[in-house]
Amino acid sequence: MADKKITPAKKADKKSSLHDEIHNKLSTALNSYKGALGEKKFEKKLKKAGKLFVEGVEKAAKKLHSSKSTPIKKAAKKPAKKAPVKKPAKKASKKAEPKK
Repeated sequence: MADKKITPAKKADKKSSLHDEIHNKLSTALNSYKGALGEKKFEKKLKKAGKLFVEGVEKAAKKLHSSKSTPIKKAAKKPAKKAPVKKPAKKASKKAEPKK
């Protein structure tokens, strides 16, 4: 199997298509706020939100791919400690102390 290499052009195209998809979903979900903010501010804020969201998705994808490729190291087993042996308690002497 040959490794797939992503060229910068394909990577940029994938990023822009993801950005467009997120922008469309956000604009439909938040359409009720368009009148309160105004068209221009609304589009500007959607663009910023989409950009931040795409960056987060890319970081998560990198983390997901990097964690799969590196094996998890197993911790070395430490020898089990033996429980300390308890010595039997000394019995108190039955001798009564002398009275004064």
